[in-house]
Amino acid sequence: MKIVKFGGTTVHTPDMLERAERVVSSERHPRVVVTSAVAGITDQLREFVGKLKPAPEISTLIAEFRATHQQLLPPEGCAERREAEEAIEERLRKLERLLYGVSYTEEVTPRTRDLILSIGERLAVPMLVARLRAAGLDARGFESDALGMVTNERHASATASLPECDRNLGARLRPVLDEGAIPVVTGFFGVTPDGHVTTFGRSGTDYSAAVLAHALDASVIDIWKDVDGFMSADPKIVKNAYRLDHLSYDEAAELAYFGAQVLHPLAVVPARLKGISIAIRNLMHPAEAGTLISAAGRQKTGVIKSVSHLRSIATVKLHASAAGYQPGMLAEIAGCLGEEGINILSATTSQTCIALLVEESESERTKRALTRRFRGVQEGIEVLHNHALICAVGEGLAMTEGVAARVFKAVAAQHVNVDLISAGASTVAYHFTVERADLPRTLQAIHAEFFEGPR
Repeated sequence: MKIVKFGGTTVHTPDMLERAERVVSSERHPRVVVTSAVAGITDQLREFVGKLKPAPEISTLIAEFRATHQQLLPPEGCAERREAEEAIEERLRKLERLLYGVSYTEEVTPRTRDLILSIGERLAVPMLVARLRAAGLDARGFESDALGMVTNERHASATASLPECDRNLGARLRPVLDEGAIPVVTGFFGVTPDGHVTTFGRSGTDYSAAVLAHALDASVIDIWKDVDGFMSADPKIVKNAYRLDHLSYDEAAELAYFGAQVLHPLAVVPARLKGISIAIRNLMHPAEAGTLISAAGRQKTGVIKSVSHLRSIATVKLHASAAGYQPGMLAEIAGCLGEEGINILSATTSQTCIALLVEESESERTKRALTRRFRGVQEGIEVLHNHALICAVGEGLAMTEGVAARVFKAVAAQHVNVDLISAGASTVAYHFTVERADLPRTLQAIHAEFFEGPR
């Protein structure tokens, strides 16, 4: 059994959809298709609710969404197109009511925001079902909240309850598969036990596919994108970057978390629990194997396999005497920022300082939250802007002598100053920060040191 996931850029033109149809048609195993929203749809919804645009713009947005999906449907006159048009129109009416509601009240709650953002996938499913049915396949559409993809209540970054998902998804999809049909399921979102929609964050459809794979005991998850797979570095910065044929779960998770926008960082969790392989493949080159992610790690000469990065990072330093000796202080910091919805990317401590890495856009909110909570305890909060984080990843990295020395020697040769270093938390990765302006030559120096000789 296989899960076949299509990203937004693989369902946004008739040509790409024809390629997706061929992939699904050629698969001989039972399969479940999981789809993202058509590229650009969720971003437009996110922008609308973020800026609370005025009511007159709603009709324009709805018309654009209608036109976008209509041009992706099968030809005029066929029954599959008519059915899809009715389903899409129903969802657009619901979206229109939701957008008018937030526009007039000038308020968007996390619950309402997630419900609005889920509409993109709800529009994509009937469109893709219509395409597959017109191609002669018995495709049937399902929405993940109706299937019972149960999550916690953390809106915008929810996590699935795997035991409940196993019970619900298995019970509702196995009979469909037994009939020889192809379920087409919305990605990106789930539902709380109380019935409120939650989303998994950017690239969340990867995670949806992994949850389905866990529930249905799939053997592999094929994730179709418009890229070749994981790369040794960002090819936009490092011209000699190349595709990685194989990664372990740990390597893929670290690369995804620290900037490689190829896979949702949580997608490896359900897959690892049942030993399910994940294949990242390019729909433009379907004959290529892409990157395979599985339990078995394969070390390479030089150990490091890839270098990922986050471009917009701030370092927030809380200065306090004996900070390292105050029991519970790190927990209190994490709780304080968690209440604000701020994610700590990494943290290091010393006797007099606790340093946190956060997204640049969250730096001032972080400073304000810590100032309120630790007034009278801290001796000052310092924010260092315009940093980038670089993460070196490879199986065996932590157990191999001299790797860090080679990294920092290559960086020093470019006269780049390294600020915050974190090593030891993972056996397959360590990371450090540099000035953002130094990011390109730092990546190029590390890549030249480890990847541009014989492999």
